[in-house]
Amino acid sequence: MDRRAFHKTITSAAAVFAIAPRAFNFGKLDKMSRIAMSTVTFRERFESTKLKGKNAATNDLTLLQIPGYFADRFRLHNMEFWSKHFESIEPAYLKELKNAIKKQKSTLVNIQFDEDYQIGSPDEQVRKKSLELALRWVDAAKTLCSGAIRVNPGKGEAGYAIDSLKIIKKACQKNGLILMVENHFGMEMDTGIHLRILKEVGKNIYSLPDYGNYPNETRYEALAKIIPYAYQISAKTIEFDEHMNHLSFDFDRCMKMVVDSGFKGIYSVEQWSPTPLKTSEEAIADWMIERVKTYC
Repeated sequence: MDRRAFHKTITSAAAVFAIAPRAFNFGKLDKMSRIAMSTVTFRERFESTKLKGKNAATNDLTLLQIPGYFADRFRLHNMEFWSKHFESIEPAYLKELKNAIKKQKSTLVNIQFDEDYQIGSPDEQVRKKSLELALRWVDAAKTLCSGAIRVNPGKGEAGYAIDSLKIIKKACQKNGLILMVENHFGMEMDTGIHLRILKEVGKNIYSLPDYGNYPNETRYEALAKIIPYAYQISAKTIEFDEHMNHLSFDFDRCMKMVVDSGFKGIYSVEQWSPTPLKTSEEAIADWMIERVKTYC
């Protein structure tokens, strides 16, 4: 897609509703202040998400170690936590985690809320239980002073998901949080439904565009439709070879699309692939941070 076509797409998307969520402007920050990293990148070092058996990693991490690890090893003070890496959301654990973040003068920018829930389920009991769980995670995000929480609309019906997200958004507003939806393998992978969710839920809900989640044949066209509504960007990579070449798609093209849209917020770097890594997580993290820095 050339620049003219890109801006035409953005103009069409912006016309979906008169007052649309736009790229949040964090002002003039230094480059590292505009970069965060997800714990998803290090999933093989967490007991809850690592491979089991003889190939399992032995250099384990816990969420309590992440603030110090990110600050010391990567000079990063912005973090994105995956919900699967929490040992608990009980008050005592959250207090300990909050202190670990504060000790490093770091910030939790987002929680990726991925548990067993379906807020768009046609089954009222499933939907109610899912909504209760989501609201508990909103409370946890508030306790940790997170900037945002990402919630999945899921695989049910859009109308039910929108009704649930309105309730979650109200709780987020009360607690000073931004609510985000991502192109994350549910109904919101359809860009029409994604934009409908943003329109009907209303203010204080934004998109979290993920570079890696659309298929190659529609990746750039689909991203162009949701990037204008981004609060944060998930600058994901997938497959690397042993020479640190990113193989899955044109990462720089995605970055240029976001820059051209006028986005001034935070990029959270993340790596995910279904196959074993040919290099280390740290090498990939270094690559992503340095690559994103050139665009900040």
